[in-house]
Amino acid sequence: MDFRIEDPVYLLLLLPVLGYLFWSWNRERIRNGRKALVLLILRILASVLLIIAAASPYLLMRAGEERVFFLVDRSASMEGSEEETSAFLSGAIGRHPDRDVTVLSFAGEVSNDLPESGSAGETDLESALRYAGAAAAGHPARIVVLSDGRETKGDALGYVRSQLPAGVTVDAAVVAAPAAEDVSVSSFTVPTTGRKGESQQLEVTIRSTAPAVARLVLFRNDQPIAERDMDLAEGENRFTFSDLQVEEGLVKYEAQVIMEGDGIQENNRMAAVTEIEGPPRVLIAETAGDPSPLGELIGKNGVSTQTVRADNLPRDLSSYLQYDAVIFDNVPGHLVGEGRMKVIEQAVKTFGLGFMMVGGEESFGLGGYFRTPIEDMLPVDLDVTGKQVIPSLGLVIVMDRSSSMSGRKLDLAKEAAARSAALLREDDMLGFIAFDNSPWEVIEPSPLDDPDEATGKIMSVTPGGGTNIYPAVALAYERLRGLDLERKHIILLTDGMSAPSGNYASLAEAGDADGVTMSTVAIGTDADRRLLQQLAEQASGRYYEVTDADSVPSILSRETAMLSRTYIVDEPFTPAVRGGTEWDALFRNGLPQINAYIATTAKPASEVILESPQEDPIIAEGRYGLGRTLAYTSGSGAWSGGFPSWDRWGELWTTAVSRILPQYRSEPFDIRRNTDGSYTVTGSASMPFLDIAVADEKGRELGTAVEPVRPGTARVRIQSGPGLFFFRISGDGENVSTAGITIPYGDEYRPGPPDAEHLAAIAEASGGRVLESAEEALRPPESSKKDILPAWDWFALAAMLVFFADITLRRFGMPRIRKPGRASKRLGDAAVNRDETSVEKLLKAKKQDQ
Repeated sequence: MDFRIEDPVYLLLLLPVLGYLFWSWNRERIRNGRKALVLLILRILASVLLIIAAASPYLLMRAGEERVFFLVDRSASMEGSEEETSAFLSGAIGRHPDRDVTVLSFAGEVSNDLPESGSAGETDLESALRYAGAAAAGHPARIVVLSDGRETKGDALGYVRSQLPAGVTVDAAVVAAPAAEDVSVSSFTVPTTGRKGESQQLEVTIRSTAPAVARLVLFRNDQPIAERDMDLAEGENRFTFSDLQVEEGLVKYEAQVIMEGDGIQENNRMAAVTEIEGPPRVLIAETAGDPSPLGELIGKNGVSTQTVRADNLPRDLSSYLQYDAVIFDNVPGHLVGEGRMKVIEQAVKTFGLGFMMVGGEESFGLGGYFRTPIEDMLPVDLDVTGKQVIPSLGLVIVMDRSSSMSGRKLDLAKEAAARSAALLREDDMLGFIAFDNSPWEVIEPSPLDDPDEATGKIMSVTPGGGTNIYPAVALAYERLRGLDLERKHIILLTDGMSAPSGNYASLAEAGDADGVTMSTVAIGTDADRRLLQQLAEQASGRYYEVTDADSVPSILSRETAMLSRTYIVDEPFTPAVRGGTEWDALFRNGLPQINAYIATTAKPASEVILESPQEDPIIAEGRYGLGRTLAYTSGSGAWSGGFPSWDRWGELWTTAVSRILPQYRSEPFDIRRNTDGSYTVTGSASMPFLDIAVADEKGRELGTAVEPVRPGTARVRIQSGPGLFFFRISGDGENVSTAGITIPYGDEYRPGPPDAEHLAAIAEASGGRVLESAEEALRPPESSKKDILPAWDWFALAAMLVFFADITLRRFGMPRIRKPGRASKRLGDAAVNRDETSVEKLLKAKKQDQ
């Protein structure tokens, strides 16, 4: 046993404390004498004990037992090793069930349990060791690592050598995944830039663990363009392709290798991008029944256009970065979906694409864009209530909350209902019924006095059990019956099949007599589409069928908006020119009449070009991030009245497109990947600071750490896994460059043998060993290991007792101690005196009697 003090610097407090105590004793010793000396001794003892307690004393004793932490590697390279790991743990822990054992698993982060199946992520052994070392809390501990030793993140050996807590050792058991044949795309290179009409060389390197037969497929913009069967040799195999560039913009290439019985699927694909220069490219979205004339109008002036149906719009960022602008021509939001909207918003805000929305009966507020990323971008607010008196409204939303709706579908349905509530006025009535086996009336139809309170109730709904539609629909009809409202409407959302009960036809007939209509939304492929379509037809409503729950908020927004159509202004008029803009030359000779438009409200930062007599914007433009956006609230067809026959009709559209095209100059930047996974971005030295943003294929902006290296150069660290990513780089706000970068799959997915030497070095540096059997993991601790027993509380308790003794002495004084003989004599004298006094009293009493 050894007594030690952890923070001896606190002992320096003894000098001033003792000095003060002797100074105070010197002042009191004349008055209090021996008492002052005793008090001094007690105060010195209490102070010394308290200061030693503050210095954290402890006893170092030989450890009789130590805590054991098993760190189980569950990274991707350990796929298939679960049985071997489980057998090792059973063999070690089963023999000593009473030992203090903790089992942790780790990959990129540490978990307190073992995964049920599968492996994923990087091997961050350093973080796992830090976690276990901190959990040991200063006690003797042994960490047993079960891993293949192929560390892909962190520096475990460096941590063990310099920061591993005292009394902690690391043992290692080498566990490897079963060997399997594997082919992988180890590199894929394409030129960073090119020109239309050029033939570019694409080089693919395939790595194989053994001779094999495989197929290599090459994709351009997600469409296959080449396919080749190959006989692969063990090691690296290089192949080249040539591709003639027939399109402009950003082109994404992807190489995929396919082999039967391939061991690792995650390393079979790799993407790359190239920028092909050419004229501006514009993507136009239309609906199947309403083809857009804008492609022909804009394409006459050297702009390359491509028209697609709204439901076929791309879902990934790279597809939008091929274009300079995107136009929605009378496109409803539910065909686009929130996922695509977010990607387009990211392309506009971060990468400078232009965006234009053209009006019509399925656009702006009527299209269901209220509170969506598209509305955020537009230069106008979608004020669906308009600026005129609208009919009184009553809306009841009937939402399925059965178990099949749990998760994202239910969250989006609640969000959709909350948006509908936000669209209503205070005098409008809102009801909300959630149902599973039975209806739950969350909000009884009543005036919408507090939208926030209604939203809170809607968002509080949780998933339940089965699906029974009829009782909920019947309750909704009952609640709307007899209400004095001009519009009464029910919206039903469900994703399942209902029990065949109830007479829906009679409900619809009674509702029709009372002015109640109902629209239905079928979510997913399991919904009873036939029933829902029939219900909508019987109730004079609309039927929506969606496979993507992202469309639900736009559908409910559209349905709520369509309860009132008064914001569609359909009285012919001649737009007024605001003046003082770059459009003035186009309108110098006057304008024809417009038949109709959708009333909106210009945002404060936007610029209105044309407006109606009610001062609603007809053409408004603005900025959103790096991009420019434009709203044309009339339509590209009959809504525009005399405009299609106007001699400057085509010029209006080319002017509109030119206003939303990127306004910056492209500046080349060099981007190189470093060995540590970071990127070095180099531009012109005239740019002291670089503004850099990175987004993934889904348009999500990633967390980045930008570290300036020197003027015009920065190091960028990206918080993401492998995939295709896009850099937006700016040096001065005007010079902007967009580049696509492929982050390859990690070393976890590169097949190879276990790194036993690395594990042995870690064990040796800590004083541990490489285990040959499971029984060694719980062996008795080495004699050199000590257990720390804190002793500060003992000293603190002793100081408290001495302190109370000091208080008692000062309060009651010193006890008097006398000699035994002197005390007896005094007692005898007192007794004699008492006897004499008694005799005198008797004599005096006798004389008085005589």
